[in-house]
Order: sequence, then structure tokens, then C-alpha cells
Amino acid sequence: MAAATRIVDYDTIIIGAGMSGLACASRLLQHAHYKQKGRLLVLEARDRIGGRIGSVNVNGNRLDTGANWIHGVGTPEKRNPLMDILPHKKYRELGGRVAFRHPGSEREKAAIASEQDVPEDSEWVRIEAEPSTQKHDTPLHEASGDLVIPGEVAGTLTGSLWGLIGSLHELAEMTPAAEAKRTTMLQAITRSRALQDTFDSIPEEYHRTVSCTPQFIENMEAAPLTAQSAEHPQGQAGMSLLEFALDDFEGDQVFLQDGYTAIVDEVAKELMSAGVIQTGKEVKQIRWDTDPVEVETTSGTCTANQVICSLPLGVLQHHQRQVPTATPLFSPSLPSEKQAAIENLGFGTLDKIFLVYSTPWWTEKPYLSILKKGIATPPPDSNSDPTDDTQSLNTALDSFSGFTAELPGLAINRNGTTTPDLSSLSLINLHALTGHPVLSCFVSCANAARVEHMTDEQAGGMLHRALTSWLGCEPPGPEAVHVTRWARDEFSRGSYSHMITGLSEVGHRVEFQRPVVGGEGGEVLRFAGEHTSRNHFATVHGALLSGWREADAILEKLDAR
Repeated sequence: MAAATRIVDYDTIIIGAGMSGLACASRLLQHAHYKQKGRLLVLEARDRIGGRIGSVNVNGNRLDTGANWIHGVGTPEKRNPLMDILPHKKYRELGGRVAFRHPGSEREKAAIASEQDVPEDSEWVRIEAEPSTQKHDTPLHEASGDLVIPGEVAGTLTGSLWGLIGSLHELAEMTPAAEAKRTTMLQAITRSRALQDTFDSIPEEYHRTVSCTPQFIENMEAAPLTAQSAEHPQGQAGMSLLEFALDDFEGDQVFLQDGYTAIVDEVAKELMSAGVIQTGKEVKQIRWDTDPVEVETTSGTCTANQVICSLPLGVLQHHQRQVPTATPLFSPSLPSEKQAAIENLGFGTLDKIFLVYSTPWWTEKPYLSILKKGIATPPPDSNSDPTDDTQSLNTALDSFSGFTAELPGLAINRNGTTTPDLSSLSLINLHALTGHPVLSCFVSCANAARVEHMTDEQAGGMLHRALTSWLGCEPPGPEAVHVTRWARDEFSRGSYSHMITGLSEVGHRVEFQRPVVGGEGGEVLRFAGEHTSRNHFATVHGALLSGWREADAILEKLDAR
């Protein structure tokens, strides 16, 4: 009897049309083999491409909900590959920053508005502070004074923060991997001479501000400094020093003024023309021990000789933790080494709260005069009238930072102890960067989870009260608020990966680079995504490079036949 004919729909199926999946597919499509119809398919569960890169339009303003930065443009010898995609793209490093000091014990009370201070018909809904329950009797519009740190001090504080981060990278490079794995980032910070130098260089009245400044690292890495805010289900300590033990691209950290969506479109351009991307196709199961591999979607099953899975780590973790109560994503279960890699890496959340205004009130009086004295970096040279305060501020002021008592934070004291404190907030002035009258606030880790459970109006109200307390007078309220909710997004379940103290190893990332071998001995399942990158995890370029890596491995075997 003749053997049954194998029915193979595609040579290669890529699951996920984020940056890594698109990069892999576009690389494959350059080869003559994949230019043939029916060779390649990209399946995407969303109704759009881009994954954790995306944007929304609110009141005529483009808001980039996901990635916004190029983390290291590189050097002439080692150039970030993103710099060669759409070379005409607009980007620049952030400049001027206004920092607001820690309010101190007396001002903490004035930072929280009581329920009777907010009119019943107000859109600004009261958010109870955590962990503090103190209230005050001063209406928002009667707050006096401001918390602006003088520009010279703010500049020193900003420089010291980046000095601390640089010292942590140096420490990570010099520390053996096994020791770095056991060392929490919090321990590394408390041992750092850079933090002590900051206390020495800043007037004592700003020391509480200095103590809370390392919270910025949580926002940057989307990873907790302490066990109490860790997102891992077993409650392990926060990120480890291994987070900074990498060889990433050097150069400026720059903000993409037009966002990443144009880069996504460029990478996907030929794929879209070839019709190989199908959106709205959620993958329910990958049966990788069959010949060919079977990929079951919400609209049917298709087969392929090999599959590249570019799903986010958060999605992989969710499915792995659902077994055996739900249909497993992989059948049979992945090899134990892959399961360990999925479970032992961290996957954190970084969200944005957008406040959309009709006009950029921070460039107008009386707010202009308050902010001018705190600009940490002077405006760059330009042809503008130096007496034009509005133009100068708009050019220089790229960000605000301050504190709120409505979210919990952490202070690292001069003696190395840690205590609960106010939460640090960072806001980006999108008007200076994109022309839109919008402030964008970052929240991460456990605080991101708190904000995701608020309504947009509640989150906006919290920021409005914070701005009022920082300035000492109430600014106009936003016309609209938009909150990203990446942890609650079923197709991402977070933002990007990190290293958990005592659990995560570099080997877990490398493990993803080893293909899964099927029953017939062929390499049938590969993985791509930022979480699979040894040195570029948690970045868009890490995702891009991982996609190219897997495509190159496939093409090398193809050409060797």
C-alpha cells in the first residue's frame, strides 16, 4: 500500500506580527524560495500588525501606546540596525527637565485631596492613597507655593541619576554571573558609591528626593526593585544585577518623534504586498510532534514544515500556567528546558497615562514662570528670540518628575535602609517632541497594575492632583485621558522581560535560541522575540535582531540542501 500523502500548506508559519515576527518574515521573503506562493504565512491575533508597538488617535492627537525609544543609536563601528530603517526618521535625545522635590511630611498632607474637596459632579474621581490615609482641609485651588527644584540642583540630580545607572552597569560587568544572579538591584544600589556621592552633592533639604530617585530604574526596566512589588507569582525578589550585565548598543537614548509605527510599516511593506500576513487569527494550539506541524487557529487549522513562535513571554507564561485546566498552547508540552526558560524570566509592565489638553498650558503664564526656574538643561542654540519665554521653554522642557502619595513607592536612605514612601512619577512633554498638547506619564510594576484597574478618569484625576500639588496652583484639566493597559491585554500580558533575582539566568534567554526537534528529527519549532535576546532584551532592536537570527538559521539550512 502506498504511503499517505503529506499535506503541507506552508513551508514556514510565523506566529505573531510584532517586530520580531515581521523581521523574520521579511528576511525570509528576500529569498527566492519564499517568494513562491504558499511558502510563508504570518498569523496575527490582533486586527493590526505591530504587537507592542502601536498608536491611537485621541482628539486628533497621535498617542504612541507602546515603544517610543531607540535605546542606544550605536557607534559607526557598531550601529543599531534600527537607524538604517527609514533613515529620514526624526529623533532626538531628551533635554530640559523640571524636577519637583519630595513634599516632606508637612507637604504630604497637602498632596492628597479629601473627598469633600472634589465636587460631586467633577470628572476628577477621588482615588484613595496607598498606603497613606491622611487627608487635609486645603482645597486644590488654594494650594500655596510650589515644589520646583532650582535648575542647578535639578541638573546635578539628573546627572547623578545617570551616573548611578552607569555605575550599576560597571558593577554588573565586573561581577561573576552566579553572584550577579543572587544580587538584587536594590542591594547593588545601596552599595553604590554613586548614590552616596549624590547625597554629598545635593543640599540636605533635597535628600528625601534623592532617596526616592532610584524608583526611576523600575520605570526604565519595567521591573520591581523589591520583593513586595514583584510580579512573579512566587513573590521572589525584584530584578537582579544581571539586568545590566549585557553588551548593548552604545550612544544616545533617543525619542522617536513620529513613533515606531512607520518603522513597522516599512519592515512589513513587502509582506503586505505579498499577502502573507493574516490578522484576526488567534492561534489556539501548536501540535509540533505531528508531521507536518499543525497550527490550530480560531478559524481553522493549517500545517507547516516549521513554525516560528514570536509570541510575547507574558503570553507564553500565561498559557504555561493555565495547564492542565485549559487547552495547552503547545502539544505535547515543550521540553523541560524551554518550560524553565519561560517560567524563570520576568515579564514586567510599563503603562502610560496620557493627559490630552486643548493647549499646552505649561508654556503659558502663570505656569511658565513657575517652571522656568527649574529647567535642568538650558535650551539649545536656535534662531528664536531669546526673550521669548514660551519658545525657550517649549524647546527646552521635555519632561517633568515629581511625587504622588496616591501610589506607593520606596525610599533608599543614606544609611542603606529602605522605607515605604511616595511614588515617583515621570511625565514626558509630548508638545515639545511631537507637537501634540499632551503629557505622558509612566507607571510600572505593581503601580501599573493599580492604574490598570482605575478608569481613565480616575487615573487622570490622580495626575491632575499631583500636578496641582507640584505647581502650588491648579492647572487646566485635560480634555481627554487615555490609559494603556498592557498587563490586561490578552495578546501581550505585559510589556517586556527582565531578570529575576535568584531565578533568571542568561542561559534561559539562550535556551530560546535552540530549536525544538520533532519526532522525525527535524527542527520544527523556533522562538523569536525580545525575551530571546542575550544582550538586547526589552528593546525593539532586540526583537528585530531575534527575528533576523531565526530567519538566517532557516536560510542557512535551506541553502545547504
